[in-house]
Amino acid sequence: MRRKTKITILKCLVNVCRLLLAITFIFSGFVKANDPLGMVYKLEEYVNSVAWLTLPETFLLGCAVILAVFEFVLGVYILMGISTAKTSRITVAFMTVMTLLTVYIVIANPVSDCGCFGDVIKLSNGATLGKNIVLLAAAIVCERYKRLQFHFLGASVKWFISLISLCFIIGYAVYCIVCLPAIDFSPYKVGVSLRESGNAADEPKYDIKIIYEKNGETMELSVEDDDPDSTWNYVETRRITLDDAGVPAVDFYVADMNDDDITDDITYADGYTFLLVIPNLLNADEGCVDRVNDIYDYAKEQNMGFYCLTASADEHSQTYWNEHTGAEYIYSIADESMLRTIVRGKPGLILLHNGAIVKKWSNHNMPNSEELAEKYSHLF
Repeated sequence: MRRKTKITILKCLVNVCRLLLAITFIFSGFVKANDPLGMVYKLEEYVNSVAWLTLPETFLLGCAVILAVFEFVLGVYILMGISTAKTSRITVAFMTVMTLLTVYIVIANPVSDCGCFGDVIKLSNGATLGKNIVLLAAAIVCERYKRLQFHFLGASVKWFISLISLCFIIGYAVYCIVCLPAIDFSPYKVGVSLRESGNAADEPKYDIKIIYEKNGETMELSVEDDDPDSTWNYVETRRITLDDAGVPAVDFYVADMNDDDITDDITYADGYTFLLVIPNLLNADEGCVDRVNDIYDYAKEQNMGFYCLTASADEHSQTYWNEHTGAEYIYSIADESMLRTIVRGKPGLILLHNGAIVKKWSNHNMPNSEELAEKYSHLF
C-alpha cells in the first residue's frame, strides 16, 4: 500500500514538473516569436558586451527565430509526451546550458534583463538564475522518471499536433517580422497617448549621458564632466527619465538639430501626424524609401505633420541617408533605445491623431499614398 501511494505521489510530482516545463517553454517561445526584433536587440546587448565579437543583424534575427521555434516546439513535445526519452534528455541539456549561461550573466552582469520573456515579464539576472535552477530540477525529475509521465493522446495525434505547432510558430514569427508584433507589449502600443506618457511624472528626473567616439572606442560622460579633447567625435545625447526610485520610466522626448525640445510640437499637434522612426540611418532598410518619400509628399499635400525621428545626430549619417534616398525631410533627434521600443522597424512608421498612436507600420508593410487613401481613409 505504501509503495502504491509513493508511486502515485511520484507520478503527480513528475507530471507537475512536466506541466511547469511545458507552459514555460511554450510561453517563452511564443513571446519571442511575437517580437523577433526585440529578441535581436537583446542578443545585440549580449554580443556588444564581448569587445572582440561582432555579428550581423541578419544572423541574430535567424538565431532569435530558431530559439523561439525550438522553445515553443520543445514545450509542445513535453506537453504531448512525444519521444519522451529524447525530449527529456534534450530538456535537461538545454536547461543545463541556460543555467550555466545565467551564472555567467549574474557574475559578469552584461545586461540588466535576460530577455527570456521579452517585454512581457522583466526578470532580474538573479531571478532568472533562480527560475532556471527550478526548471533544471524539474527537467531532471522528468528525465529520471520519464516512464511515469501520462500519455493521454495517440501517437498519430501527437505528431499531427507537433507538425501544426511547428508550422504555426514559424509562420507567426515571420508575420511578426513583416507586420510588427501581433500583440504589442511595448509602452507605445496603438491607443496610447504620447501626451499622457510625456506628462507621466509631475517633476521628472533625468539621467543625461553624452556619447563620444574615437577609433571605434566610445566614451560616456555626464553633463557634469568636462568635454574630451577635439580628437573625440560627438555621437549623441541620451536622456532617460527616472522615477522616484531612480528606475527608467516611460518617456517620449524629441529634440531638433539645435537640441531644442520639440516634444510638445509633436504630441500636442492637432489632427494627424506621421512619425518616421529610423534608429540608425547607416543600417536602415533602403528598400522602402520610395514609399517613405511618397508618404512624405502625401503628408505635405494633406497639411499633415511629418517628423523623421533618429538617433543619428551626426552630419555624416544624415548626408549618407539623403544621398541614398533623396530624403527632403528634416531630422529630429531621439534616444535610440526609445525609438527601437516605439516601433520594431528600420525604418518604422507611426500615425498619430491628437498625440495618440492610431497605426504602426514596419519597413516591410509600409503603405504608399494610394494605399493610405484606399485602405486607411477611415483614419483621416
